[in-house]
Amino acid sequence: LDREGSVAVIAADDAVAATSAALREAGIETATADAVGTAARVTVLPATVVKGLEYDHVVVVEPTAIVESEARGLHRLYVVVTRAVSRLDVLHARPLPEPLVA
Repeated sequence: LDREGSVAVIAADDAVAATSAALREAGIETATADAVGTAARVTVLPATVVKGLEYDHVVVVEPTAIVESEARGLHRLYVVVTRAVSRLDVLHARPLPEPLVA
C-alpha cells in the first residue's frame, strides 16, 4: 500500500470472506465487489467476477484454489492474473499450478 493506485485482492469465491477478514484483522480497510464508492483502496474480489476489470496492483491468493474451483480453472486463473496493469503478486502456501511454475 506504499504505492498509489487501485489494489485488487483476488481469491477463489469460497475464500473471499476469510481473505477479507484477514485483511481487516491486519488493519487494512477493504471493499467488496458490491461496495462501490467506498474510500478503501483495496478491493477483495472473487475470481469469477473480475473479467473485464483492471487494477494497478493485483494480489492473487492461492491460485491453486482458483484452478480447483471450476472445470475451466486454468482459464479462470489466466483471466485473474491478467487484471494487473502495473504489478502482480501471488500469495500461496500450496504448490503453484504448473503454468505459474514454468
